[in-house]
Amino acid sequence: MKTTALLLGLSIVLMVACKKDKGEIDNGNNKKLTDIVPQAYLDEAVAMGFKLYTGDNPPHVAGDYLLAPWRTDNSNNTSDHINSNTSSAIGYVSEKGFTLNVAYADNGGGLFVGFTGYFQGESEQTAPFIIGSGNNFTICRHRYGMGGSGGNSSFPYVFLISGTVDGNVLRNVQMASIRLKSTSPAAVDEQVGLITIYSDTDGVSPLQ
Repeated sequence: MKTTALLLGLSIVLMVACKKDKGEIDNGNNKKLTDIVPQAYLDEAVAMGFKLYTGDNPPHVAGDYLLAPWRTDNSNNTSDHINSNTSSAIGYVSEKGFTLNVAYADNGGGLFVGFTGYFQGESEQTAPFIIGSGNNFTICRHRYGMGGSGGNSSFPYVFLISGTVDGNVLRNVQMASIRLKSTSPAAVDEQVGLITIYSDTDGVSPLQ
């Protein structure tokens, strides 16, 4: 009886392993969001109005989605004045918006995330990943950028993009941009902890 139970257990393990080997997508859910973003920053982003969806069973989000009109909803930077005519100003709306590009690599190779027509920095810090459950998701994109003083103000930051999959559209898409601590010992004016919240104002982001 014990031998039969052991063989049955091994068979189940092998079945699961084989299923994983046959191209099952790895969405990066083994990565904790707090490994990249301090919990205090996540809490602040949520308090500022960002919807953060968590979980280890996110929906499949693949395609090129138009996020427009695109609005700056909130910021913890006091210089981001309300309704002034700059892209960082609270209340500023870009009618053109930009395109969110999401693709899954073959054979469990991970997730590709890009922005067309929007600032996205110089390089990836870590591979992007997606979390969430049901139809709700949050994509984490950990990037590296340059400030006005070149390498002396280079800094890492994250884009968190959340929303809901509804057929061929995304609904209620938001983005939180969070600036993290610089890795450069000579960095100046880092603005660590700068958080800005954006959204697709009409609540519908169609496939392009």
